[in-house]
Amino acid sequence: MELGIPLLIAGIMVGVHSILQITGIVSVHSPYGCRVLAGFDNPAGVASAMVVSFPFMLALADRIKYDRIRRVTVIMASCVVMAILFIARSRTGILAVGTVMLMYVIHIKKKTVARGVIATILIFLVVVAVACISFGKNGSNSGRALILEVCWNMFKDAPLLGHGLHGFRSQYMIYQADYLDHCGSSVLPMLADNITHPLNEYVLLAVNYGLLGLSFWAIGIIITIRHYIKNPDSDSYVGIMALAGISVLSMFSYPFRYPLTVLGLLIAMFLIYKNVICDAYQNIGRKLKKVIRLIVAVISLGGVIIIIKWTTLQICWSNLSDESVNTEDMLNGYAELYPKLNEDPYFLYNYAYVLSEAGDYERAYQMATESFINMSNYDTALSLADNAKECGKQECAEEYYRLASRMCPVRFMPLYELFYLYKDEGRTDEMKITGESILSKPVKVNSFEILRMKMDVRRIMMELNYDF
Repeated sequence: MELGIPLLIAGIMVGVHSILQITGIVSVHSPYGCRVLAGFDNPAGVASAMVVSFPFMLALADRIKYDRIRRVTVIMASCVVMAILFIARSRTGILAVGTVMLMYVIHIKKKTVARGVIATILIFLVVVAVACISFGKNGSNSGRALILEVCWNMFKDAPLLGHGLHGFRSQYMIYQADYLDHCGSSVLPMLADNITHPLNEYVLLAVNYGLLGLSFWAIGIIITIRHYIKNPDSDSYVGIMALAGISVLSMFSYPFRYPLTVLGLLIAMFLIYKNVICDAYQNIGRKLKKVIRLIVAVISLGGVIIIIKWTTLQICWSNLSDESVNTEDMLNGYAELYPKLNEDPYFLYNYAYVLSEAGDYERAYQMATESFINMSNYDTALSLADNAKECGKQECAEEYYRLASRMCPVRFMPLYELFYLYKDEGRTDEMKITGESILSKPVKVNSFEILRMKMDVRRIMMELNYDF
């Protein structure tokens, strides 16, 4: 249980930060109007921290000797965590924490009647909370259905081994474009947007590694559950609760984007297999124990070095965006970082933008191409098209403007750029068709930028006496 103290501290810190945001003491910098983000860029980070740390909160409360104080502590912790998740509008977090609470009740209540009553109340409250949040999220539900349909098409194309590491990231948006071309729906194109994760860790596993990856995962789960059933104790039950919460969260979110979830998983597995690990360690010789300690120390040191190196690179990259850095220094900084971050699609995308702003379109086109290969999405396709146009590669620009528009049909910019590309090349028929598409395209969210593009296209077509 002592291993869970870092998770407990992290969960409390995130909870306190969230409460400060709820009360308005600390502001929330979110373009989506979220009231609770803690230190994350998305409520999913708050949900992940709450779910991973909650079992350890319950385990700590169980150590309180006085029954009344213990009950009050458990109830208060549960209410605070649930309130944070409700205000954060995290349906997945509420489901996951509700699952942990249900397992806790089943574990501590010995009387069947009391256990059934409390379990029924818990299930009812969780269902009501999720239903209340879901009331205004119909678009979210339809969007998830779209993602699952596209992922199914990806899985069918590589069912055994999947598309490989980063397969989803590098190919999903291309599959989405193909799906939207043939879906025959007027609603789905309005919901489609840039996707970097299928909002389901199991689907991600299936897409990237196919049936082989799913099989290894299923075998690991079965072995772990069987081991717990044969060797139950209080610590291993905390591990099982943590695994259950993470498992539920993984069905509808992306908890493994956050390092705290990975740490929680490792600690949970250790608690479940603690007896095997400790017995094996006790039965080996003294010399072998020294070797194991040395190996663990070397691995830990190596991990720390890698983390420090990665953090240093990220800080250097972040410093390059400072407004006080002049263009030449920025270009030199990116050039120095390129050999170390040349597989990071976000770095390559930013590098392409910096080169484009400096007028080096050939190199910008090269970086945009590398970024697109590593992460094929709307932004990288648009960047590649823009730089291809500046380099005089008009066919390539046209191809990727069209692809960007197919990936996210609700966006106006690709068609607007195509309109001007056709205008500059004197392709009047294509320009007219594209202009009519822009003027007739429904707007999902009104903005000044969209209004400006529509007015500009209308003006040009009126000047050319086109009927529309």
